[in-house]
Amino acid sequence: MERGESMRFKKRIWSILISLSMAFNMMTGTVLAADIAPQTQVTKNGTTESKLAIVNSTTEFRINVVHTNDIHARILEDDWNQVIGLPKVKTYIDQASQGKDLSLVLDGGDTFHGQSIATLVRGESAAKVLAACGYDAMAAGNHDWNYGKDRLKELENIVRQNGSPEFSILAGNVVSEDGSMFFDRQYLTKEVVKDGKTLKIGVFGVIDPAIYNATAPGNVEGLQFTDMTVYAQKAAAELKAQGCQIVVGMAHCINPKGLASSVDSVNLWIAGHEHTAINEAITRPDGGTALVVETGYNLWNFGNVDISCTLDADGNLAEDIKMTENLVDYNTGKALDADPGVQVLLDGITEEQKTILSQPAGYAPEDLDGVWEHIRIGETTMGRAVTDAYLLATGADIAFENAGGIRASIEKGAVTYQNVLDVSPYGNYIVTKELSGKEILEILETSLDIMKANIEANEKGDYDGWPDNSGNTLQAGGIEVKYNLSLEKGSRILGVLVQGEAIQGDKMYTVAMNNYLPNDTSDYPQFEGKANLHEYQACEDALAAYLSQPENVVLEGISGARLVATNEKPAVDEKPGQDGNDNQEGSKPKPAVPAPENEKAPDNKTPDNKINSVKTGDDVNIELYLLLTLAGIGGAAVTLRKKYGRQGN
Repeated sequence: MERGESMRFKKRIWSILISLSMAFNMMTGTVLAADIAPQTQVTKNGTTESKLAIVNSTTEFRINVVHTNDIHARILEDDWNQVIGLPKVKTYIDQASQGKDLSLVLDGGDTFHGQSIATLVRGESAAKVLAACGYDAMAAGNHDWNYGKDRLKELENIVRQNGSPEFSILAGNVVSEDGSMFFDRQYLTKEVVKDGKTLKIGVFGVIDPAIYNATAPGNVEGLQFTDMTVYAQKAAAELKAQGCQIVVGMAHCINPKGLASSVDSVNLWIAGHEHTAINEAITRPDGGTALVVETGYNLWNFGNVDISCTLDADGNLAEDIKMTENLVDYNTGKALDADPGVQVLLDGITEEQKTILSQPAGYAPEDLDGVWEHIRIGETTMGRAVTDAYLLATGADIAFENAGGIRASIEKGAVTYQNVLDVSPYGNYIVTKELSGKEILEILETSLDIMKANIEANEKGDYDGWPDNSGNTLQAGGIEVKYNLSLEKGSRILGVLVQGEAIQGDKMYTVAMNNYLPNDTSDYPQFEGKANLHEYQACEDALAAYLSQPENVVLEGISGARLVATNEKPAVDEKPGQDGNDNQEGSKPKPAVPAPENEKAPDNKTPDNKINSVKTGDDVNIELYLLLTLAGIGGAAVTLRKKYGRQGN
């Protein structure tokens, strides 16, 4: 056969083979002729050779996104409060990523502040644990600014330096005074190649400008929180332009579903701030669908979104993205084993902090009385110290503390940080609200009504006789109240002074309190719908700062009565706040630079549940106090734990 005929013969054979291949593919649906592509490879000796590479026409990718939000530094497992703990979340992260093409771990914000394990070291412990768990990014929650804007950037770097170099705090709508982005990264992108196709995921974050004031002003000084919807639309468009087939938004905001319905191109929203569980598909303006998820708060739950998508031969989405949210509740999380590495890290952190807890945190010029019954049947020195601490931290006109928020006494002398944590163990923080004089008078009348019921229960000496809301009676600061409990409810207050001046019903006052108190609107409906003016540091930090003042300043502050019982009757024309001559003039501390979610059995409750006389705190019977302190509480503690399981009680 001549050479020309030989070449024609070979071409004919190749043509027949290709035709047969196409026919076979049409019958089997496996590989299309268009999917046969040339591929060049380098051989061992450095030469190149060409061969045909088979590329699947469509490829399915499986992704998972483990997500948390509003942990509030609940990084330790806590069976009593049903906190899962991050060591077990890490185990789930590793298990959920098995068999997946790509995995992400994201957080919706409010992570670095809220428990002493974090506040003791200004968030460093939480940052190290996030790194150990492999978090990729988080939104900036309002409480993440509690240590100040510069510290938040430092915490981002601590995560990066401890094993997660690509970690980013994403809040692109936060800008500095010069208009530049505050955080150094706007986006997180991750990609994976499979069957010659590349899947790319882009993540951005926003924080709601409406919660700009949900932190102390100094923490965000010089920053602007711009319109989150406008920024989110821009960010999503940019990520799509960069070739991201899937776009994820993280939002610490008030209405994440409303945000999702206003922004195009975002497939998944990881939300935080509302402290609720959300799993809802929302229609976008462009007609597409966005899944919005949130898991509650305090790590009682966490979530895992399973995502599947298919890319065509050109790397474009061949069909709709499928997403399923799996909410992991406490019981499911508890059954997991703790990740050994993260657990060892936390054990080491806890051991290190024992030294910190023993460090000085001020001085008590006299015994600060936080005995369970005392703070429920009258004013005490501890109540004065705590409320004065709130005034010192905020510069507010008035401060309230619910009796259930005070969990221990402090003896005269040097005070350690452990002492102040014993008083305020819940990781709560201080908030300020604006209330009218009329509303404040109503709140005080309710508090006195609860106090009266407490006194009656105490006199009976019967545990079960104490009202369920016994802890909602109030200690007060910045205010002087003369009252007569023998009068009818609603008319027991004879006079009220605010910072030495008679209270005015139509005047607005700034009131400081722990963040738990205003949530109880059943007793105090006056708090309903009242937005926080500002949010401040943890309650225990404020108490430590107060007790770190000169001894004479603290002594003067805790010596003045605020709640004064009397047998006087009101004058016919007398109105509350007009008569305060018998009260000592109040003094407002100058501004300076958590209680409670579920509480354990009170450690400061006396064993016989009865005090022989009602004390205001001005004339504490020392012998009786010592007797009560030394008495055993073993048998009663079990009963109390069942009855008084939350701080409000």
